[in-house]
Amino acid sequence: MADDKLRQELLYMVRLTSKYDFSRMEVVEGILRLENERQILGSVFGKRFKTRIFDIAAGQAVDETCVICGQHADNKVICQHCLSTIGESDYAKNKIKTKEKDKKPRIPDFKKLIDKIKSITIKKEKKEESKETVKEKVPSKISVGKVKRYVQGVLIVCLTLILFIQIWILGLWFTIPDYNPTEEARVSSNQVVPVESADDAYAQLLLDFPEEEGYTVTYSREDADYVGRFLLNPGDCCLEIEDNLTDEERYDYFFKEDVYVFYISYLEENTGKVGIAEVNHAGSILIEGSFNDGRRTDSFYKFR
Repeated sequence: MADDKLRQELLYMVRLTSKYDFSRMEVVEGILRLENERQILGSVFGKRFKTRIFDIAAGQAVDETCVICGQHADNKVICQHCLSTIGESDYAKNKIKTKEKDKKPRIPDFKKLIDKIKSITIKKEKKEESKETVKEKVPSKISVGKVKRYVQGVLIVCLTLILFIQIWILGLWFTIPDYNPTEEARVSSNQVVPVESADDAYAQLLLDFPEEEGYTVTYSREDADYVGRFLLNPGDCCLEIEDNLTDEERYDYFFKEDVYVFYISYLEENTGKVGIAEVNHAGSILIEGSFNDGRRTDSFYKFR
């Protein structure tokens, strides 16, 4: 168990080193913050790794030795030999296969389900037959004919009342206008274009929300949002995706990057829509608001 934990820890260190630039303090702070919650890097190698990346982000002088084997490391953290050996090991490949296998949907055994339903039905029929047999053996002083007529009358009244209620509900349902039909999430038909300023981001938004069609786009501020949101597929709801992330996926998803924030409004005589758009430097766009009728208005969707 200890060996498996160490292999997992070394693989995690290799993946972080391969993906991120440790000279950025916000990246290192995000890694260390998640590490405090998960407690993955507990070995001597993990402690060296945490100290090394913090020193690099802080601009302090560090030696260029690998925190695992002690050899020279061009990236000042892990040498290329350790990156290749650990990253291409059988353990790493098995982790990838296991992750893909866990994502395959499980197909229910419908044959067993049908057999179980049949078994329950047969038991229920036998139980009802036994009850009828007991009832026949018990003498009754009440006239069977009168009871039947009384029960039939009650049933007719109840069924008639239920029928009228159903007709009334159906009529009411058809008279309610469909104010908020469910639609597919709105996505952009334009290509992703990198932006270098708020003006560039504003120009890209006008391609999808032109002023001549009644839209008003207003620049608000510069802010930061999760990197993983801008990597989703167009039309994906950010909150729905984030609720289903695994612990390993959260490390990559919840780092932040700078974005430009805009307000978008659309007004007609009987229609009004309002929302927020975020544009990152790569040109990807998220929107939140009432642009997609029938969908969640409290969550960002990947737009472009």
